Amino acid sequence: MKAFPLPEGHANANLNTGSLDKNGRLWFTGQSGIYGRLDPASGKVDVWNAPRGRGPYGITTTPSGEVYYASLAGNHIARIDLSTGEASPIDPPTADQGARRVWSDSKGRIWVSEWDAGQVSVFDPAAKDWRSWKLPGDEPQAYAVYVDESDKVWLTDFSANAIVRFDPETETFASFPSDRDNANVRQLNGRPGEVRGAESGTDRLVVIETETGG
Repeated sequence: MKAFPLPEGHANANLNTGSLDKNGRLWFTGQSGIYGRLDPASGKVDVWNAPRGRGPYGITTTPSGEVYYASLAGNHIARIDLSTGEASPIDPPTADQGARRVWSDSKGRIWVSEWDAGQVSVFDPAAKDWRSWKLPGDEPQAYAVYVDESDKVWLTDFSANAIVRFDPETETFASFPSDRDNANVRQLNGRPGEVRGAESGTDRLVVIETETGG
C-alpha cells in the first residue's frame, strides 16, 4: 500500500469519495470544502477550494470523461474543468435538497440522490435541464445512487431500510428491503447482472442479482 498525503494546510479535509478520469487520475472530494486530483504516475496531489465552501461529497466520471461532484452541505452539483481544476456549480431546481451522491448513466446524464428532499434527480448537460422524482414512502432519505449497465437507477433509502430501483423509462420504483434492521447502505456499486450495497449498520455486503438489459 502506498499513501499520498495532501498538501500542507489540508489536514482536516474530511475526504469522502473518489473517481478515476479517462487518464487514470483520481479526483476526490473533502467535506470540509475541498476537491482534488491525484496523478498516480507522478504521485502529485493537487487540491482546490470548493467555490461554495463546505460540502463536496459524491463524485462521478461520465463515459466521455467529464467529472462532476455533489455538495451535500452546499445543495448543488459541480462540473470540474479537468485542465484548470476549476469547478462550476450547477443548482438543482429543488432548494435545500441535500445533493449527496452522483452517478453518470451511459448518456452522460448525472443522477443525484437528494438526502434532504428524499428525491432522485437527473441533470442533462446537453439540454441543461433537470427532472426529479420523489422516492416512495412517507419520509424517504435517498443516500447512495448507482446506475447499472441498463441505465436503471439504484438508490438507498435509510427511512425504508431498503435499496430502491428507479426505471427512467416507466418512471416507476421497486423496493428491495433489507432483512436486517438499520442496514444503512452508504454506497452502491455493481457489475453486469449484479448490484452491490455496503450495509454500514450490519457490517456486511449485500448483492441483488439483476437481469442484464431488463
